[in-house]
Amino acid sequence: MRAPQAAPPPSGADLAIVGGGSVAVSFLYQFLLSLDPAARRPLVIRLFEPQPEPGPGGAYQDDLSSNLLNIPAGNMSALADHRLDFVEWLSAQDSEWLRAQGADTIAASEFLPRPLFGAYLRAVYARARDLARALGVTLAHTRSRVRRMAPLPGGGVCIEPDQGESCTARYAALCNGNLPSQAFPALRDAPGYFNSPYPVRALAGGIAPDAAVCIVGTSLSAVDAVAALQQAEHRGPILCVSRNGRLPSVRSPHNRPPESLRQLSRDGAIRLAAKHGGALSVDVIAAALKNEVLALGGSLDTDDVFGLGGNARQALDEEISRSAQAARPWQAVAAATNAAVDQIWHLMPDAQRSRFQSQWRSLWMARRATFPMRNALKLQDLFRTGQLQVGAGYLDSRHDGASGLFHTRVRGACGKTATHSSRYLVNATSFSVDALRTEDPLVSTLLREGHAMPDPHGGLALDYGTGCLKNARGEIQPAISVLGSLASGTYFWTTSMDVNARLARDQARRIAEAMARPALLPA
Repeated sequence: MRAPQAAPPPSGADLAIVGGGSVAVSFLYQFLLSLDPAARRPLVIRLFEPQPEPGPGGAYQDDLSSNLLNIPAGNMSALADHRLDFVEWLSAQDSEWLRAQGADTIAASEFLPRPLFGAYLRAVYARARDLARALGVTLAHTRSRVRRMAPLPGGGVCIEPDQGESCTARYAALCNGNLPSQAFPALRDAPGYFNSPYPVRALAGGIAPDAAVCIVGTSLSAVDAVAALQQAEHRGPILCVSRNGRLPSVRSPHNRPPESLRQLSRDGAIRLAAKHGGALSVDVIAAALKNEVLALGGSLDTDDVFGLGGNARQALDEEISRSAQAARPWQAVAAATNAAVDQIWHLMPDAQRSRFQSQWRSLWMARRATFPMRNALKLQDLFRTGQLQVGAGYLDSRHDGASGLFHTRVRGACGKTATHSSRYLVNATSFSVDALRTEDPLVSTLLREGHAMPDPHGGLALDYGTGCLKNARGEIQPAISVLGSLASGTYFWTTSMDVNARLARDQARRIAEAMARPALLPA
């Protein structure tokens, strides 16, 4: 009896990876690591990425050294099972080159320039190329975006790139990065409008040094924009506005991760849900967070966790003082939940997810995502000179073509509306996760043809256990998996590299195991 053989890929592709940024490269390398070296099956992988060098993507592209990672280097790794891979790679680099990139000290606790992580990701892709060659795997980089992908009736996926011929693959991983913000469609073509702060060197090079600048948003993206303008020696006034007017929390350099979480680990969350009918509510999670912080010797002082309301300058001064003096256990606990955040989100009923999104998400995200002391001190200096203002009550912005000015309306604490004029407007409200509103051709086509459906909490609807796409009828598409921001509705915190690397590892292993089970050739 003849042993079963693997059916050859129709167009020479066993695996298609759509996108070539950080998540795609993490998935690729961990997929190759998951293969059995002894098998040496002649697999073919096609990676679709328009940039000449896969790895950095938009998030970690070459940029100013002021654009810092908001996560310590020790938590930035493309390998879920090797958390210090980035730090070890840095330690092997030339010290003069590192200093030229803005990295004077290499340590797991350091917040380093984002372009350094982009350089690391290029190195990871180079490792993947070498590993593929050693395994007898063909790795082909197609410099093109993908405009359409569709599951085939008999299995597999059809991939149609903008450039080149179509490709049929046994499996496809959709890792095409963040969707552009849709916050200000009417301003898209207005001179002086930036739909994203990134790359921040575009702000530094494209904004006149004495001009007034309005930044819509007060989160991490806004901090990055202000830091870039400061590094470029911008002299004009800078106004940051949002609905709540709260800056992110300043991360304490004294924080130490807890050895373990009792209730908000992966297993702990499952046990906790079992005590509450198999589900987690916002209130139960809040109580668990409190218990974890208390177990770490901390307290849940409202001003500490949620920040001071009102005057943003005073709030930042207080943040810097608290973080400079001592550890802030609530920050350490919040960061430690990354290991289980997708599990916790999965255990929340839809009504509780909606409650969190409507009542708590804005404030929680503003505080949960901390930023480094180095940038906090830059903002503090700008506050002291009067160059920077941060306000709440944002209403809207419009562009006056005659004057070339942007007019931004803000409602003050007394209820009166004030209008601020600026030559430039920077959208720092973050990228979009609204799949229905996006103009991305690939996502739009998936939805229009019924191969996908939107998740009500962001991105595309996926099967939690596999990360596979669900079609318009709710059926799982086993040949198509999704990673990154398009998976946010299913896994929630898909903006953090450690979470994405873990999800990429799990999907890579699943697909590698499936490929190890050969499909029978037709009779």
